[in-house]
Amino acid sequence: MMAIAGAIPTAALIDAACLPVTGNRILGRDFALADPRFSVLPASLTIGFAPAPGTRRTFASSELQRIARANGIPVRNFDDICFELPMIHPSEAEVAVAMRRALPANATLRIVEMAGFDVPAGVLEFPLAGLETPGPLNHGVQLWRGTVTYAETRRLTFWARVEISVPFLAVVPDKDLPQGVPIEAGSLRVEARTGPLEHDKAATRIAEVQGRLPRRAVKAGSAIPLAILADAPTVRKGDPVTVEVESGRARLLFEAVAEASACDGEIVALRNPASGKTFKARLEAGSTALLVIAGRFGQ
Repeated sequence: MMAIAGAIPTAALIDAACLPVTGNRILGRDFALADPRFSVLPASLTIGFAPAPGTRRTFASSELQRIARANGIPVRNFDDICFELPMIHPSEAEVAVAMRRALPANATLRIVEMAGFDVPAGVLEFPLAGLETPGPLNHGVQLWRGTVTYAETRRLTFWARVEISVPFLAVVPDKDLPQGVPIEAGSLRVEARTGPLEHDKAATRIAEVQGRLPRRAVKAGSAIPLAILADAPTVRKGDPVTVEVESGRARLLFEAVAEASACDGEIVALRNPASGKTFKARLEAGSTALLVIAGRFGQ
């Protein structure tokens, strides 16, 4: 995080038409700074809520007299008092520092464009979740939405368009990979690349990809995102499965046929070829042994 608020000299506070307030509420100490007659108020006493960014909260003379009477302050003539949030426009250097807190150390960054509006002085952050994936027509430029946290808990969006490049290793197929077909290690290679920062982490080792099934087709030469890979099932529909049934000390073994694909630990539907009935059991480690969890076994 990066603080973009600077210290405001006391003289500037006193001479300003409106006094700056940096918290969620206008407190007794803020009133004391505006008019020393309010210095008897508890410093943490809440007088009102802070204004919205770019607006003012004005306390008219009549309202000030009411506040004074309620707190035992001799009623006198008061001039209107107003408060506002300090507003600034973040510099490109400040934005870059905030962004680099979220980026890998080896990333290159160029800010192409920034929001043109002022924001309240506060803490500027650019989480990676706010970085959009670059579109095919954007030439690598990405929109990055950040936030300014101000007045303790309030937030305002601030955006910039950036070019980000990072070096990375990626597993790349030599040929198109069809959806749902196990990936063979012989069709893969590892390449050193440089490109935009992606939300989906790419596989960096062949062992992360070999034998797994892509949930969507992958073009030859493309990095393979880990998020699209699924483990190959231990058994597929139609495969024979050895079923082990336990009931107390009794144990029964027989062959069944898988009615669907499944991985170790999953519940799978099985068909007893002798009776034609189906039942469900949990697929155990070893790819063929099953522990039947139903009370009847379809025999």
